[in-house]
This record gives sequence, structure tokens and C-alpha cells, in this order.
Amino acid sequence: MVMKREVIADKGIWTAKKRYILNCHDIEGVRYKTPKLKMMGIEAVKSSTPAPCRNKIKEAMNIIMKGNEKELNTFIQDFRKEFMTLSPEEIAFPRSCNGVMKWEGTHELWKKGSPIHVKGALLYNYLIRKNKLSHKYPFIQEGDKIRFINLKQPNIYTASAFSFPSTFPKELSLQESIDYDEQFNKSFVSPLKFITEKMNWLIDSSYGTQGTLEDFF
Repeated sequence: MVMKREVIADKGIWTAKKRYILNCHDIEGVRYKTPKLKMMGIEAVKSSTPAPCRNKIKEAMNIIMKGNEKELNTFIQDFRKEFMTLSPEEIAFPRSCNGVMKWEGTHELWKKGSPIHVKGALLYNYLIRKNKLSHKYPFIQEGDKIRFINLKQPNIYTASAFSFPSTFPKELSLQESIDYDEQFNKSFVSPLKFITEKMNWLIDSSYGTQGTLEDFF
């Protein structure tokens, strides 16, 4: 029988099969002075998560492994303040846009059942055409790499999202309609909750840190 050492870790969290975080002191024979996190199948390493959130999720993982519930909540609130100052380009979800022609409506902008980022792309094309901005901003074509952001409800376009290729067109005056709270919850808080719920930790993303039993003593 031949065996090899893969990981030596003192802490680990499994959320599902092949979805875990390990606090590793040794990986395949390489010993670390400071423990290194090994993550598999966690949102922090997915390209569909906005880049600033990927970095902060990794930092939050370190707190989960080495800190406590209150420290994590403080970290979340601090990042929330920073998140609200970021540009639309930084907080948007990256996607590939397929089905632009398929989901385009005849009497309405999109057909029922259209994916959220495709709805956003059809709204973008409509507004670029309507405002005669195609000389500055290219139309979204089939298969383009795009970004999309959630919009506050209700809005005059009855749209849940707005997509754009790389640069957010400020001429459309949609900045005030961006739902930063929804973006923050979906891109940063939800991936963390998927883990903290397994640990029975409570986190609050909006109204200050969530109280724990430790706060009463």
C-alpha cells in the first residue's frame, strides 16, 4: 500500500460534497509558517463574482477560521461602507451574453422568461439606440462578455437589471437606479451565509452587527 500526504489542517468546514475550506499547515509536503486556506467550490474563486468581492470573501474566510462571529460582522459592515463607494464597473457581475436575438420581444423589449443579464443587455441596446450613443458605446452582440447590475424597484423601465459591455454609460443617468444593497447581498453576503449557516453564525449585512449570546455576558 502506497500513500501520500495531501493536507494537514487543524480546522475545516464542509458545506457539501467537494465544497469545503481547510485551514492548512501543510499541503503536499510543503509546510507553512502561517496557515494557508485551501478552498474548493466556494464562491470566492468563481469568475462570476465581482473582483472586489472575491478578495474580501477570502479575507472573510480567514476571519471565519481564526476569529469569531462578532469580528466577522464588523468586517462585513466595514466592507459594506467601502462597497457603496465603488463604481458600477467594479460591482457588476461578469457574464457571457447568449440569446440576445432569441429573447428579444416583438411588442416589449424582451420575452417572458428572459435571463436577467439578457434583459439588461436588451435594455442597454434600446437605450443606446434611443439616445444615439452608438458612436461611443457598442451594441451588445451575441456571445459578448458583459457585466450586469441590479436596478432598484420599481423603475420607469420595469427592469430588474442593466447590462453593459465594459464601460457604464453615465449619459443614461442610471446611477441613482443601481441597487447597491442588492448587489452587496448577492455578490458578498450570500456566499458567506452559505458557510456561516452551517456554523450557526448570524450575520447582518444592512443594519449593524447582529447580536449574539456572547454580547449579554
